Amino acid sequence: MDAETPNQQLMNTSVGQVPMDRLRSIFDGMFDGVWLVASSGRTTYANAAMAGLLGSTPGEMRGRPITDFLDEPLWLDVKGFLARQRNQAGERMELRLRRADGSDLFGIVAGSPITTDEGLFVGTMLNVSDVTGKRSMDAQVVQTQRLEAIGQFAGGIVHDFNNLLTAIQGYAELARAALPEGDPIRGDLDQVLASAGRASAITRKLLAFTHRQVLVPVDIDPAQVIADLIPMLKPLMGDDIDIAVEVEAEHGWIRVDPTQLEQVMINLAVNAHDAMPTGGTMTVAVHDLGSIDPDRPDPDLSAGPFVRISVTDTGIGMDEATRARIFDPFYTTKGPGKGTGLGLSTAFDIVAQSGGQIQVETAPGRGSTFHVDLPRLGTAVLPALLRPSEGTPHRSGVVLVVEDDPAVREFARRSLEASGYTVLAAAGGDEALQASEDRVETIDVLLTDVVMPGVHGPELAARIQASRPGIGVVFMSGYAEVDLDRGPKHSAAGEILPKPFTLEALSRAVSRALDASHRGTP
Repeated sequence: MDAETPNQQLMNTSVGQVPMDRLRSIFDGMFDGVWLVASSGRTTYANAAMAGLLGSTPGEMRGRPITDFLDEPLWLDVKGFLARQRNQAGERMELRLRRADGSDLFGIVAGSPITTDEGLFVGTMLNVSDVTGKRSMDAQVVQTQRLEAIGQFAGGIVHDFNNLLTAIQGYAELARAALPEGDPIRGDLDQVLASAGRASAITRKLLAFTHRQVLVPVDIDPAQVIADLIPMLKPLMGDDIDIAVEVEAEHGWIRVDPTQLEQVMINLAVNAHDAMPTGGTMTVAVHDLGSIDPDRPDPDLSAGPFVRISVTDTGIGMDEATRARIFDPFYTTKGPGKGTGLGLSTAFDIVAQSGGQIQVETAPGRGSTFHVDLPRLGTAVLPALLRPSEGTPHRSGVVLVVEDDPAVREFARRSLEASGYTVLAAAGGDEALQASEDRVETIDVLLTDVVMPGVHGPELAARIQASRPGIGVVFMSGYAEVDLDRGPKHSAAGEILPKPFTLEALSRAVSRALDASHRGTP
């Protein structure tokens, strides 16, 4: 009689008291992977589920050593695991296996010894449950928590930094205003103010991906934003990538936060750079677009018209599976440590917050074009950042300024007094409440920081409004995001004045609040 082959010997054995041939029909219908490994380390059987997990077939796996499916350094751990199954069952371990396409499969593996009728150990039955998706979700949760921690840390830094910038910018403005026209020191102070403005933009860019920034939309010419951005993009793209700009002569203006539009363009440029590893051309185009096609993916988007900003690369392009996921948070085609998967998702969110829509046209080997469609203004007007100064309005009224930072508080007091207001200054909420209680006369406007020791700004405003109905409210905040839900359930409403702010911005915010108080509405 011919000797049994190793495979026949293993299949004629049992797991516990159940013959292997009886179990095989059960294994073939299971959703989890079943893998029989001989004592030599070679595969004698794999059910369809196991083979599918590894991107193979049962026939292709039969006879192959287990080391074909895992990295060599893991083999010592697996050998120890298999050896322990001779004396015990039920031990589990997590194993990183290698699929046929080279990708990783993470599985929870449980082992059971396989013995002959005489009790001779001949191999191990491995039960494999795929946990690759769970690991991916766990990694995303950890990444989200890390980003949240970074955002909170950065938010605290920005708060302090913006208070410093408010004082630097504010006192520079006061000093400049005190100098006569033609004084050379005015030019020096202009440079200080310009540097403070650039520093403020940096803090907002730092927090763009955390969604903690306060959007400050203005009317702008998108072509001008792009023209200003090109010098920054050239070093980013490198010498082997050319940049072309195509702007339609008659194009509309848009209302967006210019810093956030810059962030969108930078993210799209980084994506184009990565898509052209051997060089190429990135083309940025601006032109008007009529009404949105009704078949477009966002049915809630207004009908238009729109201004379209397109970024085209001559790179490798994307297949449909990749294109469908490119705006998903944490999705990236880059290797570990080379990308967060947040660039395009951040761009998508910024465009959506600005009332627009972003989409992509692409195909493998044919490059990609990202279209950013933003609502077009009905009439072209100068952007707020470039409008000629209309001067600081001279008003009269009583303003209660509440700010725990002495430099910011003094700047606000001096600026408002120079505009004609009577100013009551307080270093915190408790002091402000006492000042309001002590004053019999009218207080027209409350100008308060949001986050302060003791009583926070929203709670302070609500309590003062309860005793002084109709008082106007302006909230100052150096934080990247403003939480007005602190304090009582029905907190006071008011305009938000992000720090750092200019003398003119402060005066106009208070002026609007004064008008609201005179109308009898908070």
